[in-house]
Amino acid sequence: MSDTININPDAPSDDEGSDLISLKDENGREQQFELLDLIDYSGTQYAVLAPVEGEENDDQVLIFEVEDADKETNVLTPVDDQSLADA
Repeated sequence: MSDTININPDAPSDDEGSDLISLKDENGREQQFELLDLIDYSGTQYAVLAPVEGEENDDQVLIFEVEDADKETNVLTPVDDQSLADA
């Protein structure tokens, strides 16, 4: 799952105060995620996302590298390296 998206921590959120992001999977199916945090680690920015309630695997979080983090529109690339995700 990789998508181009605007991640702006100052952007308005939904009524409950959470930031919701829609991403498309490899089959073109759209899924909703909550942006839990943006983390800077070793000079790279990462987004921590959780599926919204009702989605499958709602007990997990996903970590994406935020490419072009200094621009208005960013590309999210899943972190596949477990040791990096654990860090």
